[in-house]
Amino acid sequence: MLNVAIIGGGYIAECHITAYNALDRDLAVLSAVVDANPVSGKIAAEKAGCPWFETLEEAMERCPIDVVDICVPTFLHEMFTLKAAANGKHVLCEKPVTLSLESFDRMYAGCKENNVKFMTGQIVRFTSEFADFASRIKDGQLGNIHMLTEKRLCQHPTWTTWHRDPSKSGGGLFDLNTHDIDYIYSLFGLPKSVSAVGWKTDTGCWNHVSTLLRWEDKQAICETSLEMTGDFPFSVEVRASGDAGTLHYHATAGVNIKDAETLGSFMHYPAGEAPQAVDSPQYDPFLREIESFMLAVKNDTQVPIPPEQTRDVLRILLATKESLETGKTVSLA
Repeated sequence: MLNVAIIGGGYIAECHITAYNALDRDLAVLSAVVDANPVSGKIAAEKAGCPWFETLEEAMERCPIDVVDICVPTFLHEMFTLKAAANGKHVLCEKPVTLSLESFDRMYAGCKENNVKFMTGQIVRFTSEFADFASRIKDGQLGNIHMLTEKRLCQHPTWTTWHRDPSKSGGGLFDLNTHDIDYIYSLFGLPKSVSAVGWKTDTGCWNHVSTLLRWEDKQAICETSLEMTGDFPFSVEVRASGDAGTLHYHATAGVNIKDAETLGSFMHYPAGEAPQAVDSPQYDPFLREIESFMLAVKNDTQVPIPPEQTRDVLRILLATKESLETGKTVSLA
């Protein structure tokens, strides 16, 4: 059994705690919640059924810990990753992993030097409909892909202030866009080039971004917005068209994803045949993500999202930022 310390007591930490509570206890259990805020920390610890600590150092002194699960704001990821790795703890880190290649390389080097596993939690890869969508593309159901379009649109978070500081969050370009860039990368690998247009806030965050990604034989468009207005609902969409058919999934929730039940539609349009509704098996994606990482730790196998892939995704995000700021197409070849 693996003992896990979760860092943070906010919304994402709550999603992870719910998953751990449903996880096979022979695989992993929560042994500590670490949060500098005693109010949120104690609430999270009560839900987790384990002690709360103000610092990771105190938790490591007083509790058995094999894995550290990092669910704090992006600008704190490197510090906690290096601290955990230096103490021989495996690291599962929420997205976006960090905001620069230099920071990522320090994090990965720290984990390699201490022989611990390191993975970024890219939840979209584990979400039912997106996993089903990917499986159908990789099985060749659409034939040669002509175009993939992906969108993730929502209002700005109202429960934080750090999101508005690009040095802490990276803005929508990193905090939100990383979901879909990672997913597209998981389908097609590293693109040859990216070009982007967008809108920057007065605090310096690129919060409306549309990116064109090109490979030798296909292309994709990724649209992200963290600044939708009025009562615009949290919305996601992915559509792929090939010479053998089209897949289309879209869903909406409340003003923010946590505010309402997600309602969606998933359709397959085979070329020359009647449309078919797709009924994907439903499960908690956080449970699937965490379980897969814990099994890799337990069995000493490769994590499902290798750090090298996360580094590639960070390269794409940084190239997108360069394109936004220069107006030029940026090569990744």
